[in-house]
Amino acid sequence: MKRQEDFYEWCLGSDWQDIVQKDTEALLKCARSGDSLFIAPLSSLDCPVLLTGSAEDMMCRSNMEEEYCEMRKLIGNASIHMFKSGSHPAILSNAEEFAAIAKAFIMNHSHIN
Repeated sequence: MKRQEDFYEWCLGSDWQDIVQKDTEALLKCARSGDSLFIAPLSSLDCPVLLTGSAEDMMCRSNMEEEYCEMRKLIGNASIHMFKSGSHPAILSNAEEFAAIAKAFIMNHSHIN
């Protein structure tokens, strides 16, 4: 996939533009109203969480790994994997390695082993 549009279509389907527009409208409505974007605190998560990102991701904050460490403290059952290289999103720029990491994470937390 070479274009951002291809990525969105891959993730969301052929109506990706409508989905992105509705998502943008919802975020703007939330920001204008002052409502919280989240309906519950991270500490309420009771499932394993895998946080991934690319250290070179120019679309995210430079302290993303630090933020992930803080989030892990709140979640309790979270794992972090930061790719040394790659762009945004990590799932695409590090697709093969991400797939292996995600599969191992799921298998480690599956009750079906």
